[in-house]
Amino acid sequence: MKRKELNVLALTGICWLFLLNPVHSQSIKDLDFLIGEWDVTETIYPGQPKEYQETGTRICSYYLDGSFIKCESETIVSTSGRKRTYAYYINYDKKEQCFRATNFAHDFPLHGQFQWYLDEENEQIIAITPKNVIEDRFFRATISYADKDRLVWDGWASVFQEDKAWVQIFSDVATRK
Repeated sequence: MKRKELNVLALTGICWLFLLNPVHSQSIKDLDFLIGEWDVTETIYPGQPKEYQETGTRICSYYLDGSFIKCESETIVSTSGRKRTYAYYINYDKKEQCFRATNFAHDFPLHGQFQWYLDEENEQIIAITPKNVIEDRFFRATISYADKDRLVWDGWASVFQEDKAWVQIFSDVATRK
């Protein structure tokens, strides 16, 4: 065989290898561990003078023909007995190669938009806000899924214009029912 024919044959072989072993692309199914019913205890402003807890339930399920995950929560505020409801809608953004999570709460006028990055090695989701969500506050969070039956979600906020310190604002522990 001539060198040119060998190169074409080698290139064809490489192409077949890629077709038979495609590079893993993320999808909403990579967040399958979220699906189910959860008992939730959320501590707001942990370690701060205004600390309080909310307890309740969260149900996560596939939504819109499986292209989204919808997580709906209902909690009771320990200090007041007030009921809160909120939801997250999550999908995978192929163009940006991240998950998009949008949250809504019945008692809060704005909704947050987060980019979630799946860190499979450390078994956690890293969540960031691409821009400030509430006036001048920025958020980041981690969701540990090392134990698939106990998710730990810790969140921090910072006011970049005034300081660069991140202050923990919540810790959410969800235990599978």
